[in-house]
Amino acid sequence: MKALEPISMHGGNIKSVLHYRSERDLVKVKIVFEIKDRMSFDLIQKALKERRIHISRITIEGRKYYEKKTISFILIGHVIDTDIRDTIDNINEIGCVSDVDIIMPDPNERSSVLMKADIDNEKMDKTISIIESICKNKNLILIRSLYS
Repeated sequence: MKALEPISMHGGNIKSVLHYRSERDLVKVKIVFEIKDRMSFDLIQKALKERRIHISRITIEGRKYYEKKTISFILIGHVIDTDIRDTIDNINEIGCVSDVDIIMPDPNERSSVLMKADIDNEKMDKTISIIESICKNKNLILIRSLYS
């Protein structure tokens, strides 16, 4: 319901809704709707992002507009001390960090940070390169998940 409200709130005409339940906490939803203009589309997209609803693909008139993957990776080292905000901002320039979990046993010891980031499929290799560069510059260890 949280995904449908922004569509109707910004003048979208919802044509169909399909949802796919899995054993995980996330529920995949496919929504087909019509809008009157690009501004409405931008407002809907912004509202969904504010509600932390992840968009995996957008197609307009049958053509792919946007398709994303979510990657997970762990940074180990002095992640907080090397300006975690800067790290997130650098990743957000090409994607969107959607989740951050931090384990910091002591301020003088290394921390472990699990991050999830939503990345446009076409920018995946560039994003991985940016994350690797951040780790090299900040002397962090990178453990990354496999993505397809």
